[in-house]
Amino acid sequence: MIQTTIMKLTDVLKNADFPQAAIDIFDTFGIKELYPPQAEAINKGILKGNNLLLSVPTAAGKTLIAELCMINSILKNNGRCLYIAPLKALASEKYHDFTKKYSDLGIKIGLSIGDYESFDKHLNTYHILIATAEKVDSLLRSKASWLINSLTVVILDEIHFINDGERGPVLEILIARIKQLNPKIQILGLSATVKNASELAAWLKSDFVKSSWRPIPLKEGVYYNSRINFNGYADKIISEDEGEDLNKIVLDTLRGKGQVLVFVNSRRSAQAASKQLAKTTAKVLTADEKKELLELSRQLLGGKTDSTKICHKLSDVVQTGSAFHHAGLKPNQRELIEKNFKSNLIKVISCTPTLAAGVNLPARRAVIRDIKRFEGGIGSAYIPTSEYKQCAGRAGRPQYDDYGEAVLMAKTFSEADTLMEKYILSEPEPIFSKLSSESALRMHILASIAGGYIQDVKGMFEFFTHTFLHHQRMTGNLLEMIEAIFDFLNREKFIEKSGFRFFATPLGNLTSRLYIDPLSAITIRSGLNILDKDKPIPPLGVIHLISCAPDCPVLMGINKTVSEDIQKFIIENEDEFILTPRNWDPLEDYYFYLGTIKTTWLAANWIDEQKEDTLCDFFNVGPGDIYRVMESFERLLYAAQNIAHLLHYKNLTFQLENLKKRVQYGIKEELLELVSLKNVGRVRARILFDKGFKKFSDLKHSSEAELSGINQIGKTLAKDILNQVSSSK
Repeated sequence: MIQTTIMKLTDVLKNADFPQAAIDIFDTFGIKELYPPQAEAINKGILKGNNLLLSVPTAAGKTLIAELCMINSILKNNGRCLYIAPLKALASEKYHDFTKKYSDLGIKIGLSIGDYESFDKHLNTYHILIATAEKVDSLLRSKASWLINSLTVVILDEIHFINDGERGPVLEILIARIKQLNPKIQILGLSATVKNASELAAWLKSDFVKSSWRPIPLKEGVYYNSRINFNGYADKIISEDEGEDLNKIVLDTLRGKGQVLVFVNSRRSAQAASKQLAKTTAKVLTADEKKELLELSRQLLGGKTDSTKICHKLSDVVQTGSAFHHAGLKPNQRELIEKNFKSNLIKVISCTPTLAAGVNLPARRAVIRDIKRFEGGIGSAYIPTSEYKQCAGRAGRPQYDDYGEAVLMAKTFSEADTLMEKYILSEPEPIFSKLSSESALRMHILASIAGGYIQDVKGMFEFFTHTFLHHQRMTGNLLEMIEAIFDFLNREKFIEKSGFRFFATPLGNLTSRLYIDPLSAITIRSGLNILDKDKPIPPLGVIHLISCAPDCPVLMGINKTVSEDIQKFIIENEDEFILTPRNWDPLEDYYFYLGTIKTTWLAANWIDEQKEDTLCDFFNVGPGDIYRVMESFERLLYAAQNIAHLLHYKNLTFQLENLKKRVQYGIKEELLELVSLKNVGRVRARILFDKGFKKFSDLKHSSEAELSGINQIGKTLAKDILNQVSSSK
């Protein structure tokens, strides 16, 4: 039952013996009274060390309860807190927010979201450490159990991500490990409303608060034939004189000084919708906003050398106050769009549903235009109710709006009824453990052995009794699966047996520390063993080897025309490939094989210094996709370098390091020395090389005046370059 008595924040803090300095800090938040779910959390003993699952909608105050819980532990018990966020962007957002709020109290805030293998020895000096689940998991693989042993509070933000097929297993294993290593730790789970919150709370051994209460009422409705039929509220007629229904809904919102998020089913749809809405958004802009948007569009376009067609499309629509947002954009472009939407400069974002799971980005209206999307092996299918609820939850700006509106769009009267029943009147689906996948078990069983947490099958099975998988009684043949994976890891020399116990081999320890699938390590090891160690490595062959590893994202989307191009590429370069369908069984899957070749072709063009725009156009990808694929190649080439060192292939390690740098910068081998200079990237390095400055020795004999006269160098950089080369050996 939700608490109805008004609970003042100041009274709560005084009753909990918060020092006056902390009370003053919280007073600056402007929060006088706690929301009903927050008050219930206090009554459930969250400030007395009790575990709690808080399952409430977006903007209902989950983060404040987490902050109270952490600050209470730090100031009273000299506690140490771990705040686990599902995404790097969310972790960064919390870091900046907490640092701004609590640094005056002497509370040290740390952020750890970097490379999986990197280790910061100062992590144990922070009062609050904010990190992703993957980063904490990687630290525990490095035997950093002290991190958990010294904690008093752990915050599990967006814990419903356990239901995510990719991130869920890592989060679940991490929670189970925390429960095993430190049973006394206080756990606070923060979640969107989920159907089986009580089941999740029981697993956490916590009380729970489940509520649909929001600080701003949410009106949910279905648009059809110029009318929004709201559930529980009066209907609204949309009378704007616009050609398309979406434009009518958007203009109606903008005239009321609101903003809109439009959720569609694909990147292409997001771009098309933003262009469609551009003329509509332009109608409401002030002269000052037009000037600011023009400057923003220039920033989003970037320089001549790295602007792509997608950059141009984004730049064009942003001038009108419209924008699109999807994973194909560069990280800095997404950040700029988010920042300027929050400041109300951008009026409408057309996006894919991934935005709803990211940073806090509310709008007056959330329009869910597309309720179906293409699913591999299924075809066009309805999106889950939980996904709709996630998108709908973005409606309502607490600082601007008295209400939020989530609007589904129907094409027929019958469909309008279906949407009302399926999405608005229904609860989100229950969440389930995703830990039973073989790849997840393979990685985490090896990590458990390498980390010294378990030594045998029995110990592994006992550990799994701490998981949500076991709690949901989904274990079935789990014992047999664990035994089979132990046999596999032993056979492939990741672990070895001594008596009744298993221990990680050097390869097992390395694979766990590198945070890669054992199958990726096997793929790389097999390829390295095939190579002639006395000859230079074939760059194309090594890149294809990396693309065959399970941890490498493979570009698919292969139609007949693309297939013919790839076949031609294979014929022209087949002598360089290390793994082929003839010697590597996974490549017998024809479409997977073509996907690895397509991915290889992209990377080969990247290190051949092809322009991003050319690559995006030819391979039908966004600049953000190139960034992610190359980031994966860089990480896996680093893994290959370490595996080569372990195998005593010294000659290969240097060559793999050079190839990794080529992938990092997108350069030919001849530029490797020049890009080692600070502030000289692929573009400037190529300009210098073409001007005859091919080595440090060439630069040492030049002058500041000569260098500063070169395009994109300038006086400051010229002086810096000369200082760097003069101090080099």
